[in-house]
Amino acid sequence: MRKWSNNLFLGLVVLLVSLLVACSGDSGEETSSNNGESSSDDAVTLKFWKSEDIGRADYQAFMDIVEKFDKEHPKINLQVDTTPNADYRTRLNTQAAGGQLPDVFQVWPGAELKPLVDGGVVQPINDIVSYWTEETGLLDEEDFDDFSIDGDAYAVPANTNPTHMIFYDKDMLADAGYDEFPKTYDEFLQLIDDLKANDITPIALGNSDAWVLQSVYISTIADRFTGNDFLQGVANGERAFTDEDFVKSLEVIDELVKKEAFNKDLNTIDSSQMIDYFLQGKTAMVIDGNWGISSILENMPEDKNIGVSMIPLNDKKTISTVAGTGVAINSELEGEKLEAAHTFLKYVYNQELWEKLIKVGRPIIANVEVPDDAELHPLTKQMFEVIAESEPAPVYDATLTPAVNDQLENELQSITVGGSTPEEAAKNIQRVAESNQK
Repeated sequence: MRKWSNNLFLGLVVLLVSLLVACSGDSGEETSSNNGESSSDDAVTLKFWKSEDIGRADYQAFMDIVEKFDKEHPKINLQVDTTPNADYRTRLNTQAAGGQLPDVFQVWPGAELKPLVDGGVVQPINDIVSYWTEETGLLDEEDFDDFSIDGDAYAVPANTNPTHMIFYDKDMLADAGYDEFPKTYDEFLQLIDDLKANDITPIALGNSDAWVLQSVYISTIADRFTGNDFLQGVANGERAFTDEDFVKSLEVIDELVKKEAFNKDLNTIDSSQMIDYFLQGKTAMVIDGNWGISSILENMPEDKNIGVSMIPLNDKKTISTVAGTGVAINSELEGEKLEAAHTFLKYVYNQELWEKLIKVGRPIIANVEVPDDAELHPLTKQMFEVIAESEPAPVYDATLTPAVNDQLENELQSITVGGSTPEEAAKNIQRVAESNQK
């Protein structure tokens, strides 16, 4: 289990985000920066792909470090190619299948990394892991777990992503008779009823892309019933999605739907729009990952009084959590190009990056203290208190195979429209899981 410490959860403040750095280039187009100067003849060319999140302060922090690397390494001709976040996974997987990946490229941990490893398109970074674990002490060996397959590490973790937070309007709850967030699940259900009695939609949900109910909801809710070892048990055949405890987690979603806890258009709006609904006062709560606080702080009205909590369920305080993105190395790299790739990773994933991430409020994984000049919003501090008192649980889409995860997401959506009962959904998910094991 990954360590959890106060250093791990460091604030999220809204910063004014500048335009994309020059090295990011146009979407889908490779660009070489070096301030417009031509590289020296003996420079090693290094092509780097990253998903583009314009407006996200953590994206800008990362790209600032990339730009600085480019300026300080004239012997490495860094060519940065960014793709809009919504399209990056498709591009990555398509190019991987065709054997046309760049030298270094952004990857996701767990189940999304494994096909790249199985396909032989990425190479381990075992030879340089000691830079972080021994030379600098910035990371511990277990910090690489989410990016490790069969004992080999393939990328460096930068931050962690707790995927379940309940942001709530304190004034709306007070009007319904609640001075604090419910401590038990029964009280939580009563809150939903009391809000509805005040003609308030309790929870904003935007599940048009299907991942929200999986990553934000069921990953945490199911763990409260099944425990951390459930998905591993499913993988080795000792457990099944039809087990009573997992079915109970699906029943929670079914119960919330039947109580009309969500907005009616939950399957036609996305995760950004659900934040908008909450900030506009259309709902009393919104459930999202830690990243949601960025949009909340940036866009909330000055008189909005917001708190943060987690679902009170089964006297447990687990929150589904996974490492953020990392950068992997093409399996074909060797010699000078491989050395340049190692230099790139060592430079980018260092104390300066983690301090920048702290300042823009991303929960980091490194052994780095909060900088003296970091100013944290009170809501951010409250979120970190919630995270600090929790234990991590697996995120389903970082653990399940794509086929099983797709079926899970489809079944969760089906439950919301009355197309499947929890029992039927569980059987359908298990059928795909067994098919994948053959």
